[in-house]
Amino acid sequence: MVRLREHIGTLSWAVASRLLFVGYGFVVLIQIAVVPPHEYGLFALLVNVQTWIFILSDSSALLGLIQFGAKPEERPRVNLLVSLLHGGISMGLAGLFWALRHPLAQLFREPQLLQVAHLLVPFCAVSVPRTLCVKLLFRDLAMRQVFWLDFSWVGTMSGLTLWLFWRRELNSFTDLAIIALVGMAVSSVVGLLLCWRLLRFGWRGETRVGDILRFTLPQTVASALHTGLRQLDVYAVQYFFGVAVVGIYQAAKTFYRLFETIFDLISGLLYPAAVRLLSAGATEQLRVLVAKTMSVMLVGMGILVLILELGGAEWVLRPLLVSEYEGAISYFRLLALGGLGIPFAVLGSAILALGHSRRILAHIAIATALGVGTLVVVGLMGAVSMAPMGMVVYTLMLGLLNGSFIRAYFRLPWRELFRAVADVRGFLQGLFSQQARG
Repeated sequence: MVRLREHIGTLSWAVASRLLFVGYGFVVLIQIAVVPPHEYGLFALLVNVQTWIFILSDSSALLGLIQFGAKPEERPRVNLLVSLLHGGISMGLAGLFWALRHPLAQLFREPQLLQVAHLLVPFCAVSVPRTLCVKLLFRDLAMRQVFWLDFSWVGTMSGLTLWLFWRRELNSFTDLAIIALVGMAVSSVVGLLLCWRLLRFGWRGETRVGDILRFTLPQTVASALHTGLRQLDVYAVQYFFGVAVVGIYQAAKTFYRLFETIFDLISGLLYPAAVRLLSAGATEQLRVLVAKTMSVMLVGMGILVLILELGGAEWVLRPLLVSEYEGAISYFRLLALGGLGIPFAVLGSAILALGHSRRILAHIAIATALGVGTLVVVGLMGAVSMAPMGMVVYTLMLGLLNGSFIRAYFRLPWRELFRAVADVRGFLQGLFSQQARG
């Protein structure tokens, strides 16, 4: 049996690390309060394309650290090959964006995209060490170190935000970009210090670049599609509605980060756990793990979405937003509906571990096509209030496809969806029994 209490330490640090970014959302509120939507929209165009680049590099290069680094004798070579791939892909894509900066500025009718392109290159350069170190720590499930690595990033950005706000010097896209670059640079330095013993490089070994690329290619294409809509939808909003609307929409996505944090956390933990269980031949344990993950998330997410749609979003967000950003509340409520697909969408990590990477690609391609189609229709109709619908349709469809596959593969009955209630009750009873004996 897979017992939750056996992994409570790892889960606690992982949850604490993700909560840092949820907490940073309140710091972002300070930025939103003093930075106009137009300037914040430009910052969104920078941050989202940088995030897309590194998610893409993660799937095409960094994923190899986990898959091919299981054998200790191969790790120095795997570390070297993956680092070269990671740096090349990240900086190559940033350089391509810079090279195309003038056509992109004309296409999206925003001259300041030139400034975005100039800042993207150094932003990506200081991001490479941090992202490499995060994946090394995830490989060893060293979640305590991941927490402190994330703390250095979030803490630095929070401190700079508060300092500039106190000095009344926080008011532009450039200020926000400086905060992001400095925070990333500090986190990269901390990451190198935390991972010093893991940073071993060498040519000796049997792993080849082709092995890594052949394994990661389907996942790379899948990530390009998956994150293309998730991160780059702001460019579609820019094209149809302008950069000021991008700023308001990005504010809503900042609150939606709670849902994305849950998605990233569970996906990041589920994949290495599934790989280890399959390597040990523990298929039944994986079945139980997948069922529990799906059930716990469904119950929790259902309660959260219900609260938000019944007035919770309005009650929480309206006091936090200045009048220029009040439109973000309705955007957030729409995005929250898509959260109902997350408990099933995260199962893509398990499908990948099972070796069905092409199935994942097909699911993501279908969901992306429907999401992009929805976004284009919304844009052509000029329905600015429905801008988030592309993300909503995508997440719900991906959840439907992934959930259906996992249910069929493991032959999970419908009652498994609600086993979380009994599991949580048993977990709490176990804790109370231990306290009573103590």
